[in-house]
Amino acid sequence: MKKLFLSSFFTDVSRLFAELMNDEHKGKRVTFIPTAANPEKIRFFVEADRKALQSIDLIVDETDIANCSREEISAKLNENDYIFICGGNTFYLLQELKRKKIDSLIV
Repeated sequence: MKKLFLSSFFTDVSRLFAELMNDEHKGKRVTFIPTAANPEKIRFFVEADRKALQSIDLIVDETDIANCSREEISAKLNENDYIFICGGNTFYLLQELKRKKIDSLIV
């Protein structure tokens, strides 16, 4: 079964995620997508979320949709256990997902 965990600032709820997963997440890999933050001037949340994921024992595999090929992104999405999309400009994120035709892969 596919699960979706939504939050506005993961750093504040990372421990809740760990509790909900009953530690099943430990040592698994997460595709960390910071693309939406690319056009932003304030980006503190990207590093904060990366550190929060690492603090609950997830292995972070960063993948910027704007700077990777569709093949690279597809491989990472398929080989990793989770997908984490960092906050920022959602319109820019959608533009890049569609430009690389990644939106259909995530679905």
